[in-house]
Amino acid sequence: MAFTINDLQDLTRLLATRPEWLSEVRRLVLTEELLSLPDIVRSLAQAQQRTEQRLEELARAQQRTEQRLEELAQAQQRTEQRLEELAQAQQRTEETVRRLVNQMAEVRGEMFEMKFRDKAHAYFGRWLRRIRVVPFIELEEQLENKLTDDEIAELSLTDILVRGRPRRMPEADEVWLAVEVSAVVDKNDVYRAQQRAALLRRAGLRAVPVAVGARIIPEARSLAESLQVALMRNGVEEGWERSYQAATRS
Repeated sequence: MAFTINDLQDLTRLLATRPEWLSEVRRLVLTEELLSLPDIVRSLAQAQQRTEQRLEELARAQQRTEQRLEELAQAQQRTEQRLEELAQAQQRTEETVRRLVNQMAEVRGEMFEMKFRDKAHAYFGRWLRRIRVVPFIELEEQLENKLTDDEIAELSLTDILVRGRPRRMPEADEVWLAVEVSAVVDKNDVYRAQQRAALLRRAGLRAVPVAVGARIIPEARSLAESLQVALMRNGVEEGWERSYQAATRS
């Protein structure tokens, strides 16, 4: 028997009045897969919701991680800044220490210079008699026609100028000592003594270069022997005869 429109309308009205038949009609009309589709969609929706919730949790965790990394970066920056400040402070401290060491060396050198100037006879009396420490100003006029202005300026920096006659040769001519004083005699002290004695000789004076101090470094001792510069360490002389003979031959 054919199924008409009126039959369909009658079925629709009947199902409307008997809703408990609707599930049976669905089971007959639809396949199991279609019937289970709402459950599948619901499960997918729940899974999607859980996924979104997990993604949100991961996003919050990522945000916390990034925040922590930012905090660590800032802490690292503060640490590096502090280390830089400490390095600068260390550098300033080292510069201060070096400056103090240099100042102490200068003070010690000045004390040695005063010591040898005030007690020139005690230290140099074994070489010369009738010793006199000569202020440079007394010699300056004598040098003006024999040395250039630069040479006179260089000679004026001599630590101590001493004059006297050789003790072992009473008849010998007067001798000048160009004395450089330092707590620790180095090569520069030896060079300066040699150069300034040479200027005195150029001006017509018989001059012996001398470097004195509490300690003499080995390089300075070797150079003094080469340049024929007399040395004195804590009152102990070295090379006087050699230096004197070289000065009298020039």
